[in-house]
Amino acid sequence: MSTSRVKSAERVLDVLDLLARRGVPMAATEIASELDLPKSTTHHLLNVMRDRRFVSYWPDQRAWTLGVSAFEVGASYMRSGPLHREGQRHMVALTQAADETSHLAVLQGTDVIYLDKREPLKPGVRLVTEVGTRLPAHLTAVGRTILARLDPEQLSALYAGYTWPTRTGEGPTSLDDLRALLKADRELGYAVERDSTTNGVTCIAGPVVTREGRPVAALGVAYLTGARTDAETAELAQLVTDAAAHFSDSLSDRMVEESIES
Repeated sequence: MSTSRVKSAERVLDVLDLLARRGVPMAATEIASELDLPKSTTHHLLNVMRDRRFVSYWPDQRAWTLGVSAFEVGASYMRSGPLHREGQRHMVALTQAADETSHLAVLQGTDVIYLDKREPLKPGVRLVTEVGTRLPAHLTAVGRTILARLDPEQLSALYAGYTWPTRTGEGPTSLDDLRALLKADRELGYAVERDSTTNGVTCIAGPVVTREGRPVAALGVAYLTGARTDAETAELAQLVTDAAAHFSDSLSDRMVEESIES
């Protein structure tokens, strides 16, 4: 491989690292200055990266942020790394405490992928959330609790030109509808979805986040709609949010340990 190609690869990685560390939109001139790059080179890199969705440009701010593809790469790491390993014991504990089916899911684009599932000993609810199932994130509690933690710019980029599919006739049908739901989810600290993915089934989910607050997954439970009183539902929501919080803490600790060991 030529030296020029290696240099270009290094510059691309430098741009991604800078945008990730800053966590706020940055102007091209600021990126060029921080990385000591010519302005023309910086604009060329950013345009190529935008074409591959690793960065997004916001004309109203004249600034750049990380794009959807960068988020998906991070999610892929979490699926293959400590996320799945750590998730198993928290799912088992949640299933035992709630006596309901629990599941672990991650966001990929506008969908969620279910990575794992644990069922109670009693006859449970028949769900569409088998391991490996992909569903539209806006219809699911696990999807919404992740989406609620994304930056507004990330959310806009993710749903640009989206067609808003439905499964049961329930669920948001526009970005404005979704934003309203996500605002309520953030205020609650968890998401509740009733009958949007499967008629007669309700799901409650809480976010799994890094120490910096970035959402990487969701932990949820599912049960028959109407099978629990309001008080029981509140208790179940507390179990879910507590499990997600413990999962977040243990995941962050494990990632720190692995970074030290490496």
